[in-house]
Amino acid sequence: MSFKKYLQAEGKSKSTVERYYTHAIHFISWLDQDNTEIENSAAKEVLAYLNQLQKQGDSNTTRNLKLNAIKHFFNYQVRHGHRSDNPIQHLKLKGIQQKKLYPILSPQELQQLHDDYAKTTTLSQKRNKVILSLMIHQGLTTAEVNALKENDLKLREGTIYIAGSRKSNERTLELKSHQILDLMEYSLQLRPQLLACQANEMTDYLFLAVPMIGKAKAVEKQGRERLQVWKELSKTVKKQNPCFINFKQVRTSVITHWLKHYNLREVQYRAGHRYVSSTEAYLVNQIDDLQADIDKFHPIQ
Repeated sequence: MSFKKYLQAEGKSKSTVERYYTHAIHFISWLDQDNTEIENSAAKEVLAYLNQLQKQGDSNTTRNLKLNAIKHFFNYQVRHGHRSDNPIQHLKLKGIQQKKLYPILSPQELQQLHDDYAKTTTLSQKRNKVILSLMIHQGLTTAEVNALKENDLKLREGTIYIAGSRKSNERTLELKSHQILDLMEYSLQLRPQLLACQANEMTDYLFLAVPMIGKAKAVEKQGRERLQVWKELSKTVKKQNPCFINFKQVRTSVITHWLKHYNLREVQYRAGHRYVSSTEAYLVNQIDDLQADIDKFHPIQ
Protein backbone atom coordinates (compact mmCIF):
# COMPACT_ATOMS: atom_id res chain seq x y z
CA MET A 1 0.00 0.00 0.00
CA SER A 2 1.35 3.43 -0.94
CA PHE A 3 1.47 6.32 1.54
CA LYS A 4 -1.36 8.04 -0.33
CA LYS A 5 -3.57 4.96 -0.14
CA TYR A 6 -2.73 4.66 3.56
CA LEU A 7 -3.89 8.24 4.15
CA GLN A 8 -7.05 7.62 2.16
CA ALA A 9 -7.75 4.54 4.30
CA GLU A 10 -7.33 6.74 7.38
CA GLY A 11 -10.18 8.91 6.11
CA LYS A 12 -8.15 11.93 5.04
CA SER A 13 -9.59 14.24 2.41
CA LYS A 14 -8.07 14.42 -1.07
CA SER A 15 -6.44 17.78 -0.35
CA THR A 16 -5.01 16.54 2.96
CA VAL A 17 -3.60 13.43 1.26
CA GLU A 18 -1.78 15.55 -1.32
CA ARG A 19 -0.53 18.00 1.30
CA TYR A 20 0.77 15.30 3.64
CA TYR A 21 2.41 13.47 0.75
CA THR A 22 4.20 16.64 -0.34
CA HIS A 23 5.39 17.38 3.20
CA ALA A 24 6.66 13.81 3.67
CA ILE A 25 8.59 13.92 0.39
CA HIS A 26 10.14 17.25 1.41
CA PHE A 27 11.31 15.74 4.72
CA ILE A 28 12.77 12.70 2.94
CA SER A 29 14.59 14.99 0.51
CA TRP A 30 15.99 16.98 3.44
CA LEU A 31 17.28 13.74 5.00
CA ASP A 32 18.99 12.84 1.72
CA GLN A 33 21.30 15.82 2.12
CA ASP A 34 23.04 13.98 4.97
CA ASN A 35 22.57 10.54 3.41
CA THR A 36 20.12 9.55 6.17
CA GLU A 37 17.62 6.84 5.30
CA ILE A 38 14.04 7.58 6.28
CA GLU A 39 13.86 4.19 8.04
CA ASN A 40 16.77 5.22 10.27
CA SER A 41 15.53 8.72 11.08
CA ALA A 42 14.47 9.41 14.64
CA ALA A 43 13.20 12.24 16.83
CA LYS A 44 16.47 14.17 16.67
CA GLU A 45 16.30 14.38 12.87
CA VAL A 46 12.70 15.57 12.99
CA LEU A 47 13.55 18.18 15.61
CA ALA A 48 16.50 19.41 13.55
CA TYR A 49 14.24 19.59 10.49
CA LEU A 50 11.63 21.61 12.37
CA ASN A 51 14.36 23.90 13.65
CA GLN A 52 15.53 24.47 10.07
CA LEU A 53 11.97 25.30 9.00
CA GLN A 54 11.77 27.83 11.80
CA LYS A 55 14.97 29.51 10.61
CA GLN A 56 13.49 29.64 7.11
CA GLY A 57 10.52 31.58 8.47
CA ASP A 58 7.83 28.89 8.61
CA SER A 59 5.12 29.74 11.15
CA ASN A 60 4.29 27.45 14.05
CA THR A 61 1.08 26.46 12.29
CA THR A 62 2.92 25.48 9.11
CA ARG A 63 5.55 23.54 11.01
CA ASN A 64 2.85 21.75 12.96
CA LEU A 65 1.17 20.67 9.72
CA LYS A 66 4.46 19.29 8.45
CA LEU A 67 5.06 17.54 11.78
CA ASN A 68 1.67 15.85 11.51
CA ALA A 69 2.52 14.69 8.00
CA ILE A 70 5.77 13.12 9.25
CA LYS A 71 3.90 11.45 12.13
CA HIS A 72 1.54 9.86 9.64
CA PHE A 73 4.44 8.74 7.46
CA PHE A 74 6.14 7.10 10.45
CA ASN A 75 2.85 5.37 11.34
CA TYR A 76 2.66 4.19 7.75
CA GLN A 77 6.18 2.75 8.09
CA VAL A 78 5.24 1.00 11.34
CA ARG A 79 2.18 -0.51 9.67
CA HIS A 80 4.38 -2.00 6.93
CA GLY A 81 7.17 -3.19 9.21
CA HIS A 82 9.80 -0.61 8.21
CA ARG A 83 10.20 0.63 11.78
CA SER A 84 9.18 -0.72 15.19
CA ASP A 85 7.56 2.42 16.60
CA ASN A 86 6.82 6.07 15.94
CA PRO A 87 9.45 8.08 17.87
CA ILE A 88 7.54 11.36 17.51
CA GLN A 89 4.02 10.14 18.22
CA HIS A 90 3.65 12.42 21.26
CA LEU A 91 5.85 15.27 20.02
CA LYS A 92 4.10 18.65 20.10
CA LEU A 93 5.30 22.11 19.21
CA LYS A 94 5.20 24.92 21.69
CA GLY A 95 2.96 27.81 20.78
CA ILE A 96 0.35 25.59 19.10
CA GLN A 97 -3.11 25.75 20.61
CA GLN A 98 -4.12 22.24 21.68
CA LYS A 99 -7.53 20.76 22.44
CA LYS A 100 -9.24 22.76 25.16
CA LEU A 101 -8.79 20.96 28.46
CA TYR A 102 -11.29 21.01 31.29
CA PRO A 103 -10.79 20.46 35.04
CA ILE A 104 -11.12 16.71 35.44
CA LEU A 105 -13.97 15.56 37.65
CA SER A 106 -13.10 12.59 39.86
CA PRO A 107 -15.21 9.40 39.65
CA GLN A 108 -16.78 10.43 42.95
CA GLU A 109 -17.64 13.89 41.60
CA LEU A 110 -19.13 12.38 38.45
CA GLN A 111 -21.27 10.05 40.52
CA GLN A 112 -22.33 12.98 42.68
CA LEU A 113 -23.66 14.78 39.60
CA HIS A 114 -25.97 11.86 38.99
CA ASP A 115 -26.93 11.30 42.63
CA ASP A 116 -27.85 14.93 43.18
CA TYR A 117 -29.92 15.10 40.01
CA ALA A 118 -31.59 11.74 40.80
CA LYS A 119 -33.53 13.48 43.56
CA THR A 120 -35.68 15.27 40.95
CA THR A 121 -39.15 13.86 40.37
CA THR A 122 -40.90 15.23 37.25
CA LEU A 123 -41.37 13.10 34.14
CA SER A 124 -38.79 15.00 32.09
CA GLN A 125 -36.35 15.04 35.01
CA LYS A 126 -36.60 11.26 35.38
CA ARG A 127 -35.77 11.00 31.68
CA ASN A 128 -32.83 13.37 32.13
CA LYS A 129 -31.52 11.28 35.02
CA VAL A 130 -31.19 8.30 32.66
CA ILE A 131 -29.53 10.51 30.02
CA LEU A 132 -27.04 11.85 32.56
CA SER A 133 -26.18 8.31 33.60
CA LEU A 134 -25.27 7.37 30.01
CA MET A 135 -23.00 10.40 29.74
CA ILE A 136 -21.25 9.62 33.03
CA HIS A 137 -20.79 5.88 32.58
CA GLN A 138 -20.58 5.46 28.78
CA GLY A 139 -19.14 8.88 27.90
CA LEU A 140 -21.81 9.67 25.31
CA THR A 141 -21.96 13.08 23.64
CA THR A 142 -25.16 15.11 23.49
CA ALA A 143 -25.43 14.38 19.75
CA GLU A 144 -25.11 10.63 20.37
CA VAL A 145 -27.81 10.72 23.05
CA ASN A 146 -30.12 12.60 20.67
CA ALA A 147 -29.52 10.02 17.93
CA LEU A 148 -30.25 6.93 20.06
CA LYS A 149 -33.09 4.79 18.76
CA GLU A 150 -35.34 2.52 20.77
CA ASN A 151 -33.81 -0.60 19.19
CA ASP A 152 -30.31 0.52 20.20
CA LEU A 153 -31.12 -0.43 23.77
CA LYS A 154 -30.43 -4.13 24.40
CA LEU A 155 -31.62 -4.69 27.96
CA ARG A 156 -31.51 -8.49 27.74
CA GLU A 157 -27.83 -8.33 26.76
CA GLY A 158 -27.13 -5.43 29.11
CA THR A 159 -25.68 -3.28 26.32
CA ILE A 160 -26.40 -0.17 24.30
CA TYR A 161 -25.45 0.42 20.67
CA ILE A 162 -24.16 3.83 19.58
CA ALA A 163 -24.35 4.39 15.83
CA GLY A 164 -21.37 5.83 14.00
CA SER A 165 -21.35 9.22 12.33
CA ARG A 166 -19.10 11.28 10.10
CA LYS A 167 -16.91 12.05 13.09
CA SER A 168 -17.22 8.90 15.21
CA ASN A 169 -17.21 5.12 15.01
CA GLU A 170 -20.03 2.85 16.05
CA ARG A 171 -19.65 0.79 19.19
CA THR A 172 -21.58 -1.40 21.62
CA LEU A 173 -21.03 -0.60 25.29
CA GLU A 174 -21.86 -2.53 28.43
CA LEU A 175 -24.39 -1.04 30.85
CA LYS A 176 -24.01 -0.96 34.62
CA SER A 177 -26.48 -3.12 36.53
CA HIS A 178 -28.26 -0.12 38.06
CA GLN A 179 -28.52 1.46 34.59
CA ILE A 180 -30.35 -1.59 33.27
CA LEU A 181 -33.03 -1.15 35.96
CA ASP A 182 -33.37 2.60 35.31
CA LEU A 183 -33.48 2.11 31.53
CA MET A 184 -36.05 -0.65 31.91
CA GLU A 185 -38.25 1.69 33.94
CA TYR A 186 -37.78 4.45 31.39
CA SER A 187 -38.46 2.20 28.39
CA LEU A 188 -41.53 0.45 29.84
CA GLN A 189 -43.11 3.23 31.90
CA LEU A 190 -41.72 6.72 31.29
CA ARG A 191 -41.23 6.62 27.52
CA PRO A 192 -44.87 5.58 26.81
CA GLN A 193 -46.00 8.54 28.92
CA LEU A 194 -43.72 10.88 26.95
CA LEU A 195 -44.91 9.34 23.70
CA ALA A 196 -48.49 10.07 24.72
CA CYS A 197 -47.54 13.77 24.75
CA GLN A 198 -46.41 13.63 21.12
CA ALA A 199 -49.85 14.39 19.65
CA ASN A 200 -50.06 10.98 17.95
CA GLU A 201 -46.63 11.44 16.37
CA MET A 202 -44.86 8.07 16.43
CA THR A 203 -41.10 8.07 16.63
CA ASP A 204 -38.39 5.49 17.28
CA TYR A 205 -36.06 7.88 19.10
CA LEU A 206 -35.22 6.53 22.53
CA PHE A 207 -35.37 9.85 24.35
CA LEU A 208 -38.36 12.03 23.65
CA ALA A 209 -38.98 15.72 24.17
CA VAL A 210 -42.25 16.85 25.70
CA PRO A 211 -44.45 17.93 24.15
CA MET A 212 -44.24 17.87 20.36
CA ILE A 213 -47.32 19.24 18.61
CA GLY A 214 -48.57 19.06 15.05
CA LYS A 215 -47.21 17.02 12.15
CA ALA A 216 -46.18 20.05 10.11
CA LYS A 217 -43.91 21.38 12.86
CA ALA A 218 -42.88 18.03 14.29
CA VAL A 219 -39.27 17.95 13.14
CA GLU A 220 -38.64 21.64 13.82
CA LYS A 221 -40.29 21.46 17.24
CA GLN A 222 -38.41 18.29 18.17
CA GLY A 223 -35.08 19.94 17.35
CA ARG A 224 -35.81 22.99 19.48
CA GLU A 225 -37.02 20.92 22.42
CA ARG A 226 -34.01 18.61 22.31
CA LEU A 227 -31.79 21.67 22.54
CA GLN A 228 -33.87 22.93 25.46
CA VAL A 229 -33.33 19.60 27.22
CA TRP A 230 -29.59 20.24 27.34
CA LYS A 231 -29.93 23.85 28.45
CA GLU A 232 -32.23 22.99 31.32
CA LEU A 233 -30.27 19.91 32.35
CA SER A 234 -26.98 21.80 32.29
CA LYS A 235 -28.46 24.66 34.28
CA THR A 236 -29.83 22.34 36.97
CA VAL A 237 -26.66 20.24 37.28
CA LYS A 238 -24.50 23.36 37.56
CA LYS A 239 -26.75 24.79 40.26
CA GLN A 240 -26.44 21.57 42.23
CA ASN A 241 -22.70 21.11 41.56
CA PRO A 242 -20.65 24.30 40.97
CA CYS A 243 -17.68 22.17 39.82
CA PHE A 244 -19.68 21.24 36.69
CA ILE A 245 -18.87 23.33 33.58
CA ASN A 246 -20.54 21.55 30.68
CA PHE A 247 -21.11 18.10 29.22
CA LYS A 248 -17.81 18.20 27.31
CA GLN A 249 -16.11 18.36 30.70
CA VAL A 250 -17.99 15.21 31.73
CA ARG A 251 -16.89 13.32 28.62
CA THR A 252 -13.30 14.54 29.00
CA SER A 253 -13.29 13.31 32.60
CA VAL A 254 -14.75 9.92 31.67
CA ILE A 255 -12.21 9.32 28.89
CA THR A 256 -9.32 10.47 31.09
CA HIS A 257 -10.32 7.94 33.78
CA TRP A 258 -10.70 5.19 31.19
CA LEU A 259 -7.09 5.75 30.14
CA LYS A 260 -5.99 4.82 33.65
CA HIS A 261 -7.68 1.42 33.44
CA TYR A 262 -7.69 0.38 29.78
CA ASN A 263 -5.18 0.40 26.95
CA LEU A 264 -5.28 3.08 24.28
CA ARG A 265 -7.12 1.02 21.67
CA GLU A 266 -9.79 -0.04 24.14
CA VAL A 267 -10.41 3.57 25.13
CA GLN A 268 -10.47 4.59 21.46
CA TYR A 269 -13.25 2.04 20.91
CA ARG A 270 -15.22 3.07 23.99
CA ALA A 271 -15.01 6.75 23.04
CA GLY A 272 -15.91 6.11 19.39
CA HIS A 273 -12.84 7.96 18.14
CA ARG A 274 -12.07 7.36 14.47
CA TYR A 275 -8.36 7.97 15.03
CA VAL A 276 -6.21 6.93 17.95
CA SER A 277 -4.64 10.41 17.89
CA SER A 278 -7.98 11.76 19.14
CA THR A 279 -7.73 9.46 22.14
CA GLU A 280 -4.11 10.38 22.75
CA ALA A 281 -5.16 14.02 23.14
CA TYR A 282 -6.68 13.03 26.49
CA LEU A 283 -3.35 11.85 27.89
CA VAL A 284 -3.19 15.12 29.81
CA ASN A 285 -0.97 13.84 32.62
CA GLN A 286 1.60 12.19 30.43
CA ILE A 287 5.07 13.75 30.57
CA ASP A 288 6.61 13.85 27.13
CA ASP A 289 10.02 12.19 27.13
CA LEU A 290 11.08 14.61 24.43
CA GLN A 291 10.15 17.76 26.32
CA ALA A 292 13.75 18.71 27.02
CA ASP A 293 14.60 18.45 23.33
CA ILE A 294 11.55 20.47 22.38
CA ASP A 295 12.56 23.22 24.79
CA LYS A 296 16.06 23.18 23.31
CA PHE A 297 15.08 23.34 19.66
CA HIS A 298 11.83 25.30 19.91
CA PRO A 299 11.93 27.80 22.79
CA ILE A 300 9.12 30.28 23.05
CA GLN A 301 10.28 33.39 21.26
